[in-house]
Amino acid sequence: MPTGFDYLGQDKALQQHWLKRFVAILIDAIIIYVPTVVFISMIGGRYLSAGLLSGGALFLYSSLFDYAVGGTIGKLLMRMKAVAMKGSLSFSQALMRNATKVFGLLLLLDWVIGMAVETKDPRQKWTDQLAHTSVIAHDHPGGV
Repeated sequence: MPTGFDYLGQDKALQQHWLKRFVAILIDAIIIYVPTVVFISMIGGRYLSAGLLSGGALFLYSSLFDYAVGGTIGKLLMRMKAVAMKGSLSFSQALMRNATKVFGLLLLLDWVIGMAVETKDPRQKWTDQLAHTSVIAHDHPGGV
C-alpha cells in the first residue's frame, strides 16, 4: 500500500489540501500565541512559560472547536472541517487528533509520520489515523 508521500508527489489537490492545513495551523497559532505571549510578558513572565502555556491553549482550543463546530477558525477560513471516519466526531477523537499541538515539534512529527506510513487516506496525519478522523474540504455558505 502506498504512503501519503507517494500520493503527495503526484496529486495537486492533495498538495493544495496540505498547504491549506498548514495555513490553517498558522492562523490558529497566531490567534493563540500572540495574545498569550503579550499577556505573559505584561505580567513579567518568561517566553518559555508563554510557549508552554500557548501549546496547552492551542491543544484545548483546537479540540473544543473541532468538537463543537467541526474546525478551528483557521480550518474554517480555509474551508476545511475535521470529521470522524464513521459517525459524528466525538470529544475523545478531537482530543486525540489534537494532542500533538501542545508542542510544535510533535505536530511536525505527527504530519511526517502520517505521510510516511501506509495509508488509505493521505489527508490524515498520524493522530488522525489513530483517532479515525480526517480533515476534508468543506464549503460553507455565508462565511465562517
